[in-house]
Amino acid sequence: MKKIAILGPTKTYSDLCYHQFIGQTGLSLEPVYFKNMQQVISHATTFSYAIMPFENTLEGYVQPHMDLLLDSGLAIDCELRLPIDFDFVYKGDKATGNLYVQYATKNQCLKFIEQYPNLKVIITESNVDSYHQYQADPSGNAIVPSHLTQASDLAIKGVADESHNHTRFLVLKNQSVSLKRYQPKLEFKVSLVITPYQDRPGLLYDILKEFSSHSVNLISIMSRPTKKQMGNYHFFIELLSTDTQYETIILVIENLKKDFDVKVLGIYQVLE
Repeated sequence: MKKIAILGPTKTYSDLCYHQFIGQTGLSLEPVYFKNMQQVISHATTFSYAIMPFENTLEGYVQPHMDLLLDSGLAIDCELRLPIDFDFVYKGDKATGNLYVQYATKNQCLKFIEQYPNLKVIITESNVDSYHQYQADPSGNAIVPSHLTQASDLAIKGVADESHNHTRFLVLKNQSVSLKRYQPKLEFKVSLVITPYQDRPGLLYDILKEFSSHSVNLISIMSRPTKKQMGNYHFFIELLSTDTQYETIILVIENLKKDFDVKVLGIYQVLE
């Protein structure tokens, strides 16, 4: 059976994403869980698939994950979005003791945490780990996903900074991207990274002008350091398009390749 690498343990949001993915695609994949995304990506090169949390409504892009994707050689197969809800669980005096919280969760619940300045914040490796440490600590508290909260827990529901909180997950496939093999769908996304051969005035304008002159809809652009020399950057770009414009997109990419290093990370659909 083919395998899929997942940020574990079970019952994490990445695990929920895995179940949603196989439920919508009908694929039969054996899940293998790892402690961090570095392990997920390193093993994905020998597996068939991997799942990567990539962007959150409150935090934006997970930039370390972006760097892992750029270096992985994996292709984006599809995108899924999950609603993210957090609860504060406690055992009595919720104003004191330890607060167990995963680092990304903490950043999405800062307003709530600030209400309890006497809690000692302890960062955990995963939301599931937060819940387990809370259970083992007689005076423990935790912020955990709502789906982990049990009926027996004392809980304050919905403690994220914003109620409309979603995380975007990418399903990565161990294969190369082929523009010519892709069968355009009614609507699809393209993610690519453009690296200038050398820095010069106006290079970002030249990139954006190529897309604008062909009426291609960019939905995001972000610069990331190449980590080779100070002041040198990649441009991570995402666009949304339809089947009628697919040949135009290929033309734009080929035009950009004349002056830039262009790597297509994926041509894919959003699974609802």
